[in-house]
Amino acid sequence: MKPESEKYNKVLNVLRKSKPVLSSTEDIEREVIKKISEVHQSDVVLSDIIDFLFGWVYIGWVRRSLIAASIVLVLIFIYQQGIILKQINSLSSQTIIIDGENLNTPSDMIEKRLMMYKIDGRRFSSKSITISAKQMEQLLESVNEMQVQYKDLLNLIEEDPELKKLVEKKLIENTRIKIKL
Repeated sequence: MKPESEKYNKVLNVLRKSKPVLSSTEDIEREVIKKISEVHQSDVVLSDIIDFLFGWVYIGWVRRSLIAASIVLVLIFIYQQGIILKQINSLSSQTIIIDGENLNTPSDMIEKRLMMYKIDGRRFSSKSITISAKQMEQLLESVNEMQVQYKDLLNLIEEDPELKKLVEKKLIENTRIKIKL
């Protein structure tokens, strides 16, 4: 084993003592400068852009935290949709009729009575009001009939000046009798 280690040491010493011979240092300098200038002038490659944008994929904790954040956002969205559907279901059970025409005393009285019943709460609660389709149709028909009759009455009053004066006089008397709060 000694002769091999001696040979090895001799070869190692020869290699250490021998220095490389540089024949043309100018060529080497030009090549080094050329390589350095190529590094700065290199065009941006698509793979470099993709690596820059999606390099975070290779980092485990970033990937897991983004997955957790997306799961939280999906759960929040599901919760919001549940609340919205619950509110829509409660709204769909209520019946609301909006009409652009001006209705005076009859509908105003009904609205006031319904409001008092809702405020009082002893007669019926707002959630326990159930109206059948037949009752709703009858109510709508009667409201439409009243609107037609009201329009006819207004036309009669507008056409007859004496009747108009009489109605205005009665309205003035009624406002005097009422207690203003």
